[in-house]
Order: sequence, then C-alpha cells, then structure tokens
Amino acid sequence: MTGSDLGSRLRNLRRASGQSLAEVGEASGLSPSFLSLVENGKSDITIGRLVRLVDVFNVSITDLLAPPAVVDQHILRRHERHHVSSPSEGIDVLLLARDGRGRMMPQMLEVRPGASLAEPGQHEGDEWIYVLSGELVLEVDGLPTRVLSADDSAYYSSELRHSFRNPSTETAARVICVNSPSNL
Repeated sequence: MTGSDLGSRLRNLRRASGQSLAEVGEASGLSPSFLSLVENGKSDITIGRLVRLVDVFNVSITDLLAPPAVVDQHILRRHERHHVSSPSEGIDVLLLARDGRGRMMPQMLEVRPGASLAEPGQHEGDEWIYVLSGELVLEVDGLPTRVLSADDSAYYSSELRHSFRNPSTETAARVICVNSPSNL
C-alpha cells in the first residue's frame, strides 16, 4: 500500500468519526501536523504509530487496506496477503489472516539489517514470536534482553512495553508474530 492510499483512508476514517486533526492527535499522542502529512501522503508512518491510530478509530488495520477478492473466506492465498511497509523503520509486515477482527492476528515480519521498531509497543493481550531466519534482539520490560536465533520463540504479555531490533548489518530477520487478541 502506498503512503497516499493509506493517508486517504486514514483521513476518511477521521472525517467519518467527526474528529479534527487536533482531536485525533490528542487521543493518539501524535501531532496534528504529522497526521496531516501522513493523510496527504507526504510522510511515512511507523507501525507503532499506525497501531495507535487504529486504536483511536477502533478499527482493524485490515480496514485500512483494500479488500482482496474473497475466493474462500477460510483460506488466504499468498497473492491475497496484505502488505504493510514501514520504510523508515526497515520493517515489512505481511498479514497472514484475511481479517484483523479475530481473536488473533498472525503476521510475518521482515526486519532489514540494523532495523528496529521506532518506539516500543504496548497493547492489550499476549504476543508470540518465532524466528524463521536471522536474529532478533527482544526487549520486554522487566525481563532480560534476549537474542533470538532461527527456531527460537518467545511468549510474553504485550501489555509490557516491548521492542525488537535486528542486530545484523548484513542479514534480514524473518519472524512470525501472533498477537492475541488482535490489536491490528
């Protein structure tokens, strides 16, 4: 999805909710000027900030994406997956379920070399991650920082502030992540 497509969908959600940029900014902790840049396709948005906006509008991230043609509601084919990219963070997210309104949201993340979340996540529920390839440094408040390698997994309360980064300067990390309940 391009920034202008996402921006126009965010603007439509804001307008449909009857909120001003200032009201959405106050509710999300984001500046109205930044929100305006995103709505007009002039600024990238990080995954954490996008999740904050999804929470403000009380929608699923899949509501922001163009719906794929539904051939089978229980099966999601490779070409039907939604792709959310955060170039400034160096992270790509493939949503592995058709709809984000279920009890969980499975995702596959590609974390480019040296990339990290711009801000720690913190949301309702639990989170499980499994490293398919590469390495991931996982930081969860109150727990020791851990380096996870291929075939390692972690399960933690996502109500604790948490973040991750790829320590490699050469190799991308591929990770399966499941949020429950779905926060996307």
